[in-house]
Amino acid sequence: MFKVLIADDEPKIRKGLKQWIDESPYRFEVVAEVKNGREALEYITKTSPELFLVDINMPMLNGLHFISQLNKISSNSIVVIITGYDNFEYAHKAIKLHVFDYLLKPVSKNEFDNLLKKIAEAFGTDKKEIITEKSTQYSCIVRSVKKYIDKHYTDSELDLSHISQLFNVNKSYISKLMKQEIGKSFIEYLTDIRLEKAKQILEDHHPRVTMYDVSTRVGYTSQHYFSRVFKKAYGISPLEYRNKYTFI
Repeated sequence: MFKVLIADDEPKIRKGLKQWIDESPYRFEVVAEVKNGREALEYITKTSPELFLVDINMPMLNGLHFISQLNKISSNSIVVIITGYDNFEYAHKAIKLHVFDYLLKPVSKNEFDNLLKKIAEAFGTDKKEIITEKSTQYSCIVRSVKKYIDKHYTDSELDLSHISQLFNVNKSYISKLMKQEIGKSFIEYLTDIRLEKAKQILEDHHPRVTMYDVSTRVGYTSQHYFSRVFKKAYGISPLEYRNKYTFI
């Protein structure tokens, strides 16, 4: 049985999460419900939780400060942040604190069930039959890196070293994790995003838009390199691709 502590200042949220855990086919048991980080710290020695579901915005001691204290006490705890704050800074801090996942409120029951399933599969907590199909949910760090790439793909200086420094995570670890979870390494994912955006520009814009304009809009400083990468991916040059849509 996996012991769970829920830390959230909203009673309705605590009650809902406990109900979903009780209904889950996995072997999780809520051993404590608290309304702030200070109370959560008190229950660590009383109930020895292994999984912590933590809100960020709580009185007395907020979620991030609590997790920081928890890491000093127990390095083996599994922490999931459940918050209403879609904030890059918070997600960045969560990654540095090595949280298992970062869910945004409102959380659906299906999303929460997927979370429990992923934890059960990762840590072997389920004594019943474990569903083996790959979870569609990404880890906190992969989801955050994907989100950052999707927003900053036009930055010509965006590379794995930049991401590594930004998220304070080893370069090879990020790329390996992305390969495992989404089937693409960092550079493969970034290239796919840039080329898909380039295709949209080529399909939608006036023929007078130059290939240099297209390449810079998707983060390439060299038109020739962009053309080479595009042709390798699609078998035709960007100019040939645009002509398909210009003269239909």
